[in-house]
Amino acid sequence: MKKFYTMENFLKSGYYNIPRLILDSERSSCEKTALRARILRYFYEKVYFAKGEVMFNGRRYLCFRGEFIASQRELAEYFNLDRQQWTRIIAEFTSENILKIERVRGGSRFTIVAYDCIVGKKSAQYKQTNGGDKAAEEAAPKAKKPKLGVMVENYYPEHHVKGCDIPPIEIDYTKIPPRKDLQEKKW
Repeated sequence: MKKFYTMENFLKSGYYNIPRLILDSERSSCEKTALRARILRYFYEKVYFAKGEVMFNGRRYLCFRGEFIASQRELAEYFNLDRQQWTRIIAEFTSENILKIERVRGGSRFTIVAYDCIVGKKSAQYKQTNGGDKAAEEAAPKAKKPKLGVMVENYYPEHHVKGCDIPPIEIDYTKIPPRKDLQEKKW
């Protein structure tokens, strides 16, 4: 029997980048806040991470990173909302510049605004408009290297977002008590 939970399977499966505010808000005591957080989490889970073709109602659509196509009626049913409640919530998201919505035949194309900035990767469109790969690399600040020699930037690429520097770990060795087993060996 093949093991499902292996490191190889974890690395191949991909991941979601969901802002922590959404995850924290899901546990809010305010039902309205928790509902909006659940809807946004659903969107972050459904958007495409790469450009590709999508079949929807018998038609082919091209979806870019941070986009997905769905029926608003079906989404409202999924979240147990009537049409007016759903429309009000989606209108709030668009007015707050969280989502962009474009009508397609039989549904809507949902786009998460600034998806590439949130997940920490520059899109091909960004690179093309800003002078290629080298300009995109220069525009994205690198995480600071901690003093202990661990390369943080290799482990957390999603943190390569402007204003999201990872602070170095600083340890005050004077406050750490010496280990007894090492002291006994010295005697």
